[in-house]
Amino acid sequence: MTRPRIIFSVSAMDDAFEKAVDALSEYADVTTADLENYSLKGADIFVGKKMRAEKLSEADNLKAVFAYKTGVDDFPVKELEKRNIVLVNSHANSRYIAEYAFGLAVTLVSRIAEFDRKMRIGDWDNDDPYWKSLFDMKAGLIGYGHIGREICRILDSNDIPAYTVDRGKDYTRVTALPSLEDVCDECDILFLSLPKTEKTDLMFDKKILGRMSGKYIVNVGRSNCLDESALYDALASHTLAGAAIDTWREKPSSPHERFIPFDRPFQTLDNILLSSHKAMQMCDGHSKYVEDICRKIIRFITEGTVTDAVDLSKGY
Repeated sequence: MTRPRIIFSVSAMDDAFEKAVDALSEYADVTTADLENYSLKGADIFVGKKMRAEKLSEADNLKAVFAYKTGVDDFPVKELEKRNIVLVNSHANSRYIAEYAFGLAVTLVSRIAEFDRKMRIGDWDNDDPYWKSLFDMKAGLIGYGHIGREICRILDSNDIPAYTVDRGKDYTRVTALPSLEDVCDECDILFLSLPKTEKTDLMFDKKILGRMSGKYIVNVGRSNCLDESALYDALASHTLAGAAIDTWREKPSSPHERFIPFDRPFQTLDNILLSSHKAMQMCDGHSKYVEDICRKIIRFITEGTVTDAVDLSKGY
């Protein structure tokens, strides 16, 4: 039987990638390449963090694409669907992203960061010393995939009632309500963990944010779901009680560039926690993604089965 050929695309080799290549080499012929310069001619499997659509013009035998991350908006989803090529991603870090989201929520509603800033200048804030408890709130889960379900598990273990929009799934720890508006009205805090699709774009616009008076938002999903200008206005006017935002529409062009990702002055507001896409960057998080996708590739080669295949018609 002919050994499959794998193109493994990386930005730079590290221990996680080297271990993955060694493991995969027992089952396939593996060629490593950088993120841009590779050919898919003769390849059965492609592994990487992104792919340009034009690369598929050379793909004469490609059967599957494996992404060693969760988001797949850097992959040509529609073109893969047309060619009937499987796309598989990793959710290895979902529980850690959920942990980070819960930490943001606790920090936000209990005003920990605000009290810290004031204490550093000797302000004991005795005129307004009170904070709220997440344990006394109802939580909405907007996005009930791997991350949303992990957040739900944490909420359930702390007896915090959880709600989500009814999408016809199995809801064992959460109450499903008919619409986004219903969840916004019912809950005190919303956890957003949405994928980037046309349907989620600007889902939280001025109208939705305007009905969330006195409530909180935590976003560890894709940034496109939030109208950032409307979010600023809702926070500045104190329509929203607070927000914790981990993802932004703009990002730096290089890892070490100093960069403010927004036009409105969010950094001047006391009722927002600013995070630079750190929910996914838990220690060893990269290794967990690579190890997970390596196991899935081996299963695909040896058993012909896939887990966590992306629904290409939906884009997630």
